Amino acid sequence: MNLQHLFKSILVVILAICLWIGFPAGVQAGETVLNVYFFHSETCPHCIRQRPLMESIDRYNNDIDVHFIEVNQDPKTWQKFRERYHINSGAVPRTFIGDKSFIGYSEGDGSLEYNSAYSGYIGYRNQIIQAIADAVGHEVSLQKAIEQPKFQFPWWVLGLPILYLLSFLPLKPWLKTASAKRYWFGGFAAMCIVSLFLIVHLTPDVAIETFARGLPFPLFVSTIALADGFNPCAFTVLIILLSLLTHTKSRRDMALVGGTFIITSAVMYFLFIMVMIGLGSVLLEQYGKLFILILGSGIAIAGIVNIKDYFWFKQGISLSLSESQQRKISQKAGQIVRSLRESTTSRMRFLTALGGTILLAIFVNIIELGCTAILPAIYMTALVNYCATNSGGVSMQCYSVWTALYAVIYVIPLLLILSNFIYSFESSRLTETQGRRLKLAGGLFMLFFGLVMIFRPGLLIVG
Repeated sequence: MNLQHLFKSILVVILAICLWIGFPAGVQAGETVLNVYFFHSETCPHCIRQRPLMESIDRYNNDIDVHFIEVNQDPKTWQKFRERYHINSGAVPRTFIGDKSFIGYSEGDGSLEYNSAYSGYIGYRNQIIQAIADAVGHEVSLQKAIEQPKFQFPWWVLGLPILYLLSFLPLKPWLKTASAKRYWFGGFAAMCIVSLFLIVHLTPDVAIETFARGLPFPLFVSTIALADGFNPCAFTVLIILLSLLTHTKSRRDMALVGGTFIITSAVMYFLFIMVMIGLGSVLLEQYGKLFILILGSGIAIAGIVNIKDYFWFKQGISLSLSESQQRKISQKAGQIVRSLRESTTSRMRFLTALGGTILLAIFVNIIELGCTAILPAIYMTALVNYCATNSGGVSMQCYSVWTALYAVIYVIPLLLILSNFIYSFESSRLTETQGRRLKLAGGLFMLFFGLVMIFRPGLLIVG
């Protein structure tokens, strides 16, 4: 064998080794790798459920390369794909396979359905797998499903408030004063909230998401709005106004002025929440997890402040109307009452009184935003997710309809107070004990949802 022939043989061997190294096992020369793009978010429960499927496809198919792109960490790539495929909605998960894109994820099987609102096919599991198989030209290999252990409800957590209740008997000799009883009752309420959160925390994500998805959205909105309506700030102002109106000795005047105040409050609250939604929807889409974390932390802190007011009323930081604010409101309410007394001889005086009532309601709703901004933030987070899922992204009609319902339900407690005053026609005021209880109830409600937003945001994706 001459030297030239030996050199050619060595070169052929080197090329063969290079080709063997260059192509992974299972991928033959001439074959191309299929690129699949999976856009997801860490705060999206559908994304979390779809991710194991995409990881299995990527791992067990050497000619399929799945690119995992978190939309909040790489917004530029996400925006490029949306522009390329003319997609207006920022909803995820979004899976791109060749010339097809799939929106959402469902573990159940379904037919190939195109959703024009989302500019993509519905993300049924079988359709995603089939689209990848068609694009790559063979069946998709998947990891065998691992049987998950059955969920056992943590019944022992319910024993915590029961044990606390039993502590009343040995502690009874020390619970004779009103202050001591208040501390014990506050501890019991806190134990109930802690137990509820422990149940949520110990329950698997799948069970939490299934429960949340099964909860009707109207029920969620009604619950949040009604809880928001039991607001010490709003109660205090309305009771001050109605108590002064009893001196007019006219149920008609009380109904007109009180009704005007409540309707104006509902309109102001509607506008306030709509502005909050407009800002919040942008922040949720751009910053997602960080925004929910910050919002949840703020709500939890506000809840702790309200719980503090139950034990140390208006001491230190408080989300209540200050004494100076209450004096200003009383002065404005007094002017309205004086105008009504003089309205018997002047129609203009009566119109002035109604105009003053509208201005008072606007003034009150502006200064009490610190009392009312917390629960609407919880509602806003759930509403943005709901409208994105059911209305093809940003939908002012979806926002407006649900927020109008929220505002109507919010003023129901105020309407009940007005009805009681008209019926009894007696001057009254919100006692400190009543204020403390409202603060405790509202604070525990805020603390629970704040912790949910921090640790279990999927629970807010209802309907």
